[in-house]
Amino acid sequence: MHWFLRYLELWLSALGVAVILLVPAVVGVSRDNYWYVTALVAIVVGVVHGLIFWSVHHRQRLVRERTVAQVRAMLRDDVHKQVAALLTMDARATDRQRQQLDGVFDSMILLDHLLESLSTERLRTWTGSEEGRVEIEKGNRPTRTGGRPDLHVHRDSKN
Repeated sequence: MHWFLRYLELWLSALGVAVILLVPAVVGVSRDNYWYVTALVAIVVGVVHGLIFWSVHHRQRLVRERTVAQVRAMLRDDVHKQVAALLTMDARATDRQRQQLDGVFDSMILLDHLLESLSTERLRTWTGSEEGRVEIEKGNRPTRTGGRPDLHVHRDSKN
């Protein structure tokens, strides 16, 4: 079934051509009206194809938007859990540690704003950008962290 759905557009197009060619023959149209009836059938098939393709595209867009919203909610929940953990640390922190935690809180607020701005349009724009293509290519390479992203900053040491 997966192979059928994978090539759905091709199957529907082949079926449409078959319908266009067979309907006038099955109906028994006279030679004088054959091309007229064929053209009418082709118009109907074209409209039906358009409606089917539009509905499939529309549904795919809704699924992508729902998936992005779920990912955004999951990441926001993870960020909020980290903030809660940091807040418990803040109660026992020294003044110097509180200053460091303030920077972390600022970063988490920025991250929360970035998560809020996630959308399929922004993803499409980023994917088409040079930075997006570089990062996507980087993501396809194996990492030292066993497939997880390496979030550490590596500095070259000059000896």
